[in-house]
Amino acid sequence: MNSLEFTAKIEHGVIHLPKEFEGYENAVARVTVTLETAEEKKAKKDKLFAAFEKLAEANPFAEIENPVEWQRKLRDEWE
Repeated sequence: MNSLEFTAKIEHGVIHLPKEFEGYENAVARVTVTLETAEEKKAKKDKLFAAFEKLAEANPFAEIENPVEWQRKLRDEWE
Protein backbone atom coordinates (compact mmCIF):
# COMPACT_ATOMS: atom_id res chain seq x y z
CA MET A 1 0.00 0.00 0.00
CA ASN A 2 1.30 3.45 -0.90
CA SER A 3 0.57 6.59 1.06
CA LEU A 4 0.32 9.98 -0.65
CA GLU A 5 0.13 13.31 1.10
CA PHE A 6 -0.64 16.61 -0.56
CA THR A 7 -2.72 19.74 -0.10
CA ALA A 8 -5.59 20.39 -2.47
CA LYS A 9 -8.66 22.55 -2.75
CA ILE A 10 -12.00 20.72 -2.85
CA GLU A 11 -13.90 22.05 -5.87
CA HIS A 12 -17.57 21.00 -6.14
CA GLY A 13 -16.82 17.86 -4.14
CA VAL A 14 -13.83 16.89 -6.28
CA ILE A 15 -10.18 16.64 -5.20
CA HIS A 16 -7.75 16.63 -8.11
CA LEU A 17 -4.46 14.74 -7.80
CA PRO A 18 -1.34 16.84 -8.39
CA LYS A 19 0.53 16.07 -11.63
CA GLU A 20 3.25 14.22 -9.71
CA PHE A 21 0.65 11.54 -8.84
CA GLU A 22 -0.81 11.05 -12.34
CA GLY A 23 0.10 7.36 -12.21
CA TYR A 24 -2.62 6.81 -9.59
CA GLU A 25 -5.56 7.90 -11.77
CA ASN A 26 -8.48 5.44 -11.61
CA ALA A 27 -6.94 3.70 -8.57
CA VAL A 28 -9.04 2.78 -5.57
CA ALA A 29 -8.11 4.84 -2.52
CA ARG A 30 -9.04 5.16 1.13
CA VAL A 31 -9.35 8.89 1.81
CA THR A 32 -9.01 10.84 5.04
CA VAL A 33 -9.65 14.57 4.74
CA THR A 34 -8.19 16.95 7.31
CA LEU A 35 -9.61 20.43 7.00
CA GLU A 36 -7.74 23.46 8.26
CA THR A 37 -9.62 26.65 9.07
CA ALA A 38 -8.26 30.07 8.14
CA GLU A 39 -7.69 30.76 11.85
CA GLU A 40 -5.68 27.56 12.29
CA LYS A 41 -3.62 28.34 9.22
CA LYS A 42 -2.92 31.87 10.48
CA ALA A 43 -2.01 30.59 13.96
CA LYS A 44 0.44 28.11 12.43
CA LYS A 45 1.98 30.87 10.29
CA ASP A 46 2.23 33.25 13.27
CA LYS A 47 3.91 30.53 15.36
CA LEU A 48 6.44 29.91 12.60
CA PHE A 49 7.24 33.63 12.25
CA ALA A 50 7.63 33.92 16.03
CA ALA A 51 10.15 31.07 15.96
CA PHE A 52 12.08 32.81 13.15
CA GLU A 53 12.13 36.06 15.13
CA LYS A 54 13.40 34.25 18.22
CA LEU A 55 16.12 32.59 16.14
CA ALA A 56 17.13 35.95 14.63
CA GLU A 57 17.40 37.45 18.13
CA ALA A 58 19.58 34.55 19.29
CA ASN A 59 21.91 35.07 16.29
CA PRO A 60 23.45 31.59 16.65
CA PHE A 61 26.04 32.11 13.90
CA ALA A 62 27.39 35.47 15.06
CA GLU A 63 30.78 34.02 16.06
CA ILE A 64 31.44 32.42 12.65
CA GLU A 65 34.03 34.53 10.88
CA ASN A 66 34.27 32.51 7.65
CA PRO A 67 30.99 30.70 6.83
CA VAL A 68 32.50 28.79 3.88
CA GLU A 69 35.33 27.40 5.98
CA TRP A 70 32.90 26.56 8.79
CA GLN A 71 30.73 24.55 6.37
CA ARG A 72 33.78 22.79 4.96
CA LYS A 73 34.84 21.69 8.46
CA LEU A 74 31.32 20.38 9.17
CA ARG A 75 31.37 18.33 5.98
CA ASP A 76 34.77 16.89 6.86
CA GLU A 77 33.24 15.49 10.05
CA TRP A 78 30.82 13.41 7.94
CA GLU A 79 33.56 11.63 6.03
